[in-house]
Amino acid sequence: MNKLLKTLPEGDLSIGHCSNSTKWFVTYNHEQHYLKKSNIDLAKKLALKKYVKLKIKALEASLAEIKLHETKTTKAQVALNNLLNDNAYIELLSDYLGKLDSEATVWANADYPKNTNYLESLVHPTVGGLMVRSKSESMIAIALSEQQIPFRYENLITIDDATFAPDFTILHPQTGQIMYWEHFGLMEDEKYLNDFSHKIMCYAKNQIYLGENLIATFETSDCPLDYQSINNKINQFLK
Repeated sequence: MNKLLKTLPEGDLSIGHCSNSTKWFVTYNHEQHYLKKSNIDLAKKLALKKYVKLKIKALEASLAEIKLHETKTTKAQVALNNLLNDNAYIELLSDYLGKLDSEATVWANADYPKNTNYLESLVHPTVGGLMVRSKSESMIAIALSEQQIPFRYENLITIDDATFAPDFTILHPQTGQIMYWEHFGLMEDEKYLNDFSHKIMCYAKNQIYLGENLIATFETSDCPLDYQSINNKINQFLK
C-alpha cells in the first residue's frame, strides 16, 4: 500500500453531493479547485489515493489493536467504511477494487447462468462495472472485492425444479467451498418474511444451511445494513 501511495499524484480529492449530482474538487497547497468530469483519470487516481491512505491507517490501527489484544472498531476503520459507503467514491474506485490476484479470477469471470428478470432494477453501480439491485448489495460486493473474495452475482441454481438466484455465490478463498450470501432487505414486510422462510426451507432441502454455507444479512427501513456488519460476516464465515 505504501509503495502504491508513492505512485499516485499530488492533491486530495473531495466530493460534493447535491441531490442526484456530484462535483469533484482537488486541494493543492490548501487551495481547492473544481475538477472537471473530463479529468476522470485524475479523479480515479486521487480517489484511489484517498482509499489507500485510509486503508494504511486502518491496517496500522489493526496491528496496534492486535498488540494490545483489543477488538473494538478503530476510528481509522470507521473512516474507511464511510468512504466505501459513498457510491460516488465507489464509481471512481471500481476498477481497482474489482481486481482479484488469484486463479479464482477465472472462476469469478467465467460465464454462468445469470438472473435476467427485472434488469431495469439493476441501478446501483459497484466494482468492476457490475450493477446490482440495491445499495446494500453494492456494499457487500465492495467488501468481498476489497478482501479479494471471488464471487458471482445472481448465479442461477435449481432446487426441486425451481430456479433461485442467490444474491452472491462465493468461492471460499481458503477452502474452495461454494457458499451463498443472501441479503434480506424488507424484513418488516409480512409477505416478504413469508417468502424468506420458504426460501430458507428450500435451501435447507438442498444442503444449503443458514449459518453454515449460507450467509444472511438483514435490514429494515429503521435498521439499514452497514459496512461494519458486512465485514463482521466476512470475518465470521470467510476467513
